[in-house]
Amino acid sequence: MKGTIRATVKVSWRTASGERRMLQRERRFVHGTPARIRNAWKTATRAKLEKRIPAAADRTKAAGTLKADADRYYPLIRHLADWVSRRSEIRAWFPRLGDRYRHTITREDVLHIRGQWVTDGFAARTINNRVSALRDLYRKLDSDDAYNPCDRVSPLKPPRTPIQRIDVAVINGVLDNLLKLASEPIPTGRFRGRPRQHALQDRARLMVLASTGKRPCEVERAQPSDVNMTARVWGVRDAKHGWSEGLYLNDEMLLAWQTFAAADAWGAFPDHFPRRLREAGWPAGVRVYNVRHSTWIEASERGADLSDIQAGAGHRNLATTREHYVPVLRSRMQKLSEMIDHRFGWAEEKG
Repeated sequence: MKGTIRATVKVSWRTASGERRMLQRERRFVHGTPARIRNAWKTATRAKLEKRIPAAADRTKAAGTLKADADRYYPLIRHLADWVSRRSEIRAWFPRLGDRYRHTITREDVLHIRGQWVTDGFAARTINNRVSALRDLYRKLDSDDAYNPCDRVSPLKPPRTPIQRIDVAVINGVLDNLLKLASEPIPTGRFRGRPRQHALQDRARLMVLASTGKRPCEVERAQPSDVNMTARVWGVRDAKHGWSEGLYLNDEMLLAWQTFAAADAWGAFPDHFPRRLREAGWPAGVRVYNVRHSTWIEASERGADLSDIQAGAGHRNLATTREHYVPVLRSRMQKLSEMIDHRFGWAEEKG
């Protein structure tokens, strides 16, 4: 192009097989652009391209090793909303198994490494996710019937924690604080510099979670077309990317979704969502997920059928509903006893 100066940046490297790879970027500057501006662009562009060069350890990985086959696995899971987490779970195996040929990895290797993670203090859920990710890698790259070192590796049982119910007054207090924050002309204190829209979105997310009792991941996956506010029905996309039982929206649920849509809170929750709720008054040490427990326990205490609660909570196993979301509370046992009272027509005996 006449009257322009072309600037080019190239970076190259060699793969484990010796093949030369290269990345290149080009830009044309108006004639007379100072050299310092062109050089600054080259420096910044080179730094960006160099970040895309595979690490030295990855460039030397041999075909057939876990590291090499992981590169074949990642494209198969990129459609998943949590594929980055799955990638991290696979990479957790690399320090001990990354350079091993995948067909030589045994069940004993998996159990040994899992035991080391337990000793190191990793949470049972984290370890189970890593084993599950490795099992999925073998199944997707080979087949369900092929050899899999994670077969017959039973998941660890996480320690049971007592059910923590979140009082309605606490939830409403957090919602009020978020609304006050959104109404302030200039955020103050620890909220300084945060857009007021964030407070409205956080408030809407909590309203939907608290009123529907659904999992955070189910709310994150919801699309505007899934929520029919005229028919008052939410078609819930479950955690396995299928469809769970649809949910009829009562007045509070409908208001929550209307607030959610108005705040444009669709999509994945930001990482700092729990922290912002705590700053608005959420109890320390209590997961936001626990608001789900409160919803279904309340439904149980109001007389809802156990199988209906199972469908609403999205459980495949009724035992899960009974064990975790409908515990044997004193009020339920009292109702049970009263239901079978006066069967015999006995009256209090007079002395």
